[in-house]
Amino acid sequence: MKLTYSVIYFALIFTLVGCTVFAKRSSRPSRGAVAWVETSLIIPILGNLIIVLSDIGILTLIGHYLYFLGVNSVLLALVNFTNVHCTGIGNGTQKPTVMYILLFVDTVQLLLNPIFEHAFVLETVTDNGNTSFIITAGFGRIFHRIIDYVIMISVILIFALASVRTPRIYRDRFTVLLFSMTAIALMQTYYIFSESNYDRPVIAYGFFGLVLFYFAIIYRPLRLLDQMLSSIVSDLSDAFYVFDASGRCVWANEQGCKLVGYSGTNYEEVNAELIGMFGSPSESEGRISRVAVGTEENIRFFSLEEKQVKGPNGKYNGSYLRIRDVTVEEHALQDRDKRIGLISLEAYKDALTGVGNIASYNNKVAEINQQLENGPVEFAVVMVDMNDLKQINDQCGHKEGDIYIKGCCQMICDAFNHSPVFRIGGDEFVVILRGQDYTARHQNVKALRAAFEDSFEQTEKDPWFRYSASVGLSESSSADKTFEPVFKRADQAMYNEKKMFKFLHGSYRS
Repeated sequence: MKLTYSVIYFALIFTLVGCTVFAKRSSRPSRGAVAWVETSLIIPILGNLIIVLSDIGILTLIGHYLYFLGVNSVLLALVNFTNVHCTGIGNGTQKPTVMYILLFVDTVQLLLNPIFEHAFVLETVTDNGNTSFIITAGFGRIFHRIIDYVIMISVILIFALASVRTPRIYRDRFTVLLFSMTAIALMQTYYIFSESNYDRPVIAYGFFGLVLFYFAIIYRPLRLLDQMLSSIVSDLSDAFYVFDASGRCVWANEQGCKLVGYSGTNYEEVNAELIGMFGSPSESEGRISRVAVGTEENIRFFSLEEKQVKGPNGKYNGSYLRIRDVTVEEHALQDRDKRIGLISLEAYKDALTGVGNIASYNNKVAEINQQLENGPVEFAVVMVDMNDLKQINDQCGHKEGDIYIKGCCQMICDAFNHSPVFRIGGDEFVVILRGQDYTARHQNVKALRAAFEDSFEQTEKDPWFRYSASVGLSESSSADKTFEPVFKRADQAMYNEKKMFKFLHGSYRS
């Protein structure tokens, strides 16, 4: 019997050492927590191995200490693993500090046992000339078992909650560990009441370590889904990503991996690359947006389609992200906008300034409204209203007023040289921002305001060369179903700025 247990313990120890090394080399985010559990499981198994093989009292005592302290080490590592493995399943954010404190207190009282002998005492028993050792339990060992059971049951309950809350397709990575821990707890309870000489549950600890290693490091619950999705999207040029309910990437096609420069199979690391390139994911149920990536010389444009997936009961199960490179389309769109908004067709060109007129503007609004029918569209509106044009016309003449209009228009075009500019009234201009100008909208609006302020303060110049205008900016949101609400917000922002201008400078120039 001793030989059989010894062989099993040796095999489990070497296997757990291998699992520890492999886990450390893994790219999984939970690799550190898994390696800690695997290493901790070696300690109680080693303690039992010493107990089985030893005929010397002091070695047997050391084996018992390794076992009891090793169990605490296992539970400490298991609490840490649970905190890492189940992150994002519930709404809790607190660390398991209470569990850490309980284990620390129990460990201290076990370490004090050589002094007070309050936990257990090793006794020698002779039967027919054969010497063996047994331990007599004290209140410290009872306290030790109570702490262990409290923590083990808490961990089991957390995994039970995770098994219920996680989507079905991802559930087995929790349920298998849940059943394994429950089985170990039951075996441990049976061992306590059966008073077996050899701690058979320790063997179960070893097999639990193998199960945990497999499901936390190697196992991927979406292998069938991998094959299905690969077959469906393999011919697509778009990058495609699938996320679970906690926001972790669980699958990406070949184009998706290439886009973020990733060549592994642990898709969880893709999240950080995507956020670095395109920002944090949307919290809305669905969104279509365009994002500019790179420097101005090597800028690329991408269309992002994000969609949440919910079950029949309305429970959020995950999401997918489809990314398409639209650089060529965006450049064509910008060229078209410039042609229509600036110098193309005479019917759509403002005669004085050369920018788009009201007809061109209405066409652009209709185009955006049509896009909005298919979902949210990312754009911004800049409303510009020249200050004191009427006074310049009345006091200086309409020729000077035209000079003033063209000068203000040129400053607007310089600020937004990648977007169409429209003159929709005598002193009113609208700029519709997409792509690169949308990304830099706040910087460009700030620069335009500063340029108008600097020009206005040049009092040595004639009034019609001191360009000034009030500027308002508004971005689209997921709640906007048409262009009109965005325009109204920009118009209101411009109006508020104009009131401040009149309060500071009045309606007449010096």
